[in-house]
Amino acid sequence: MSTRALSAVALFGLLSCDPFAGGAGNASGTGSGGGGGGLLGGLSGLACPELSGGGSALSAKYTGKASLNVKIGAFVQAAKDLGSLSARMDAEITGACQRMGNDLGVPATEMQPREGVAASTAACGAVSGKIKAALKGSVQLKASFTPPKCEVNAAASASCDGHCKVEVEPAEIVAQCTPAKLSGTCKGTCKGQCDGTCKGTCQGECTAKDAQGRCTGQCKGTCQGSCSATCHASCQGEWQAPKCEGHVTPPKVDADCKASCQASAKITAQCTKPALTIEASAQAQELTAVLATLRANLPTLITAQVKIGKEIAADVQTLVRIGGSLRGQLKDAGAKAIACVTAAGTAVASASVSVNVSFKASASVSGQAGVGG
Repeated sequence: MSTRALSAVALFGLLSCDPFAGGAGNASGTGSGGGGGGLLGGLSGLACPELSGGGSALSAKYTGKASLNVKIGAFVQAAKDLGSLSARMDAEITGACQRMGNDLGVPATEMQPREGVAASTAACGAVSGKIKAALKGSVQLKASFTPPKCEVNAAASASCDGHCKVEVEPAEIVAQCTPAKLSGTCKGTCKGQCDGTCKGTCQGECTAKDAQGRCTGQCKGTCQGSCSATCHASCQGEWQAPKCEGHVTPPKVDADCKASCQASAKITAQCTKPALTIEASAQAQELTAVLATLRANLPTLITAQVKIGKEIAADVQTLVRIGGSLRGQLKDAGAKAIACVTAAGTAVASASVSVNVSFKASASVSGQAGVGG
């Protein structure tokens, strides 16, 4: 994308809108975290280890229902990715504002989190006030920057999408296939054509028989008895590895599973930092330090705001919706499924609050970078 030359006010307009207005992320945050996610995140991890442990949450078994299992796995993984991102964004934004505060001589006590005020809010709020005080009269700032470019991991995205393609379950094959077209291993009595040794009655030609006249070889016809290989058409008992010699339509890729995968891909996308230039419309000694620290640290804030406000805002709301939808599908799904969907839903809500707090804290500084007279 080409470099954009922006007025200070335009820069503020691009980055200061609230992407989470009306959603789950409208809270001020407390303590030293971005949105109170520390304790909730810890409890969620205890309820569902897949949320906090290493490795992919996609491969875990949450329920015996295959189609529901893939949806839960993708949702838990997306919640896990969002939690990691929210913690990283909070740390990066807080760190950038603290560095600017140190450069501008803001007392450390003014940047400390306190009850009801998150670390990012405290640090960035203090810096915002310092910059506002330095911008006097008709002084304006002009900025130009190359917007961050975020690229997803194509291999990881494809792997998650593949996870959403559920194989047809044996019971579904048996239910959907015309009986005369069904085949597989018969755990019981085969009452159809047997490709291997038939032990029982052969309605047709049998290649070998015992003393009682029962078939003990290959039956070229219909076998009524045990079959050592593939049994076709009829099984009195349980089919194992059933196949349909006709056509069974596999279930479609679940939309919510795919949406969770898409959210994970965008949440974990790596973003470049923008090349930034920023100048004042008039020379002022008070602005020397302001311009220097903005040049050094504003790219971090811009990257975080674009990532949170543009790249993933809609995906966060999608995950909130999916969490609510999954909670309504858990009847007879088992304790593991219920625990993990509940824990992942809590983690998504907490992370949504956290990224909103971080976004607003960052915007308070980028906004002051665009205040004119």
